[in-house]
Amino acid sequence: MPESAVLPTDSNRESMRLRHLRHRNLKTGSSRGQALVEFSLVFLIFMTMFMGVIEFGVAFSIRTQVSFASRDAAVVASESGSSPTTTDGAILNTIDKDLIAPATRNKIDHVDIFWATATGAVNGGAIETYTPGGLLYPGWGGWTNTLNLYPGTSRCAFIGGAAAGCLSGHTGPDMVGVTIVYRHTWTTPLPSLVGLTGTGFTFTETNLTTMEPIPTT
Repeated sequence: MPESAVLPTDSNRESMRLRHLRHRNLKTGSSRGQALVEFSLVFLIFMTMFMGVIEFGVAFSIRTQVSFASRDAAVVASESGSSPTTTDGAILNTIDKDLIAPATRNKIDHVDIFWATATGAVNGGAIETYTPGGLLYPGWGGWTNTLNLYPGTSRCAFIGGAAAGCLSGHTGPDMVGVTIVYRHTWTTPLPSLVGLTGTGFTFTETNLTTMEPIPTT
């Protein structure tokens, strides 16, 4: 053994062992902290994706229902030429019947029933507007008529239009539109996680149909 070599004493060995233990403990604690941070990030991403799937699923289901209810109501409107005084009640009851959970009538902003042009616009301001709640058609919770410019008795189903007894300006069976405006609210805390503002968004679904023609007698 070279004369310059110094053998470690017991105290040096103990000091080295303690330094090794401290280094290992620090490394272990750092690894645990890193794992916790990584888990938190992965969990946050997973929950955001999970809530996004829920929001999309609920919103898609509701929009599908609103679209179907509008189409179904337009069909009812087209078949109401022989019963003009009860047609709006039948249209609104159809909407109530078609909207089931997760949709709810309480989130319907309003329903428009209107005389439509070929492009789907309101023809000459002829429109009826209803909001949920009120004394009209109480079977499903009632409605309030907030705009009364196209009552059932003003709609034309006669082939001859005004010449067959319809009001002036009607050239034949009316094209009738039904619009449902639905205010969807968030189902989960997703907006707070991704920075979205507001309480939700609005669906507007419109369907048009021509009234079943009634031949003149």
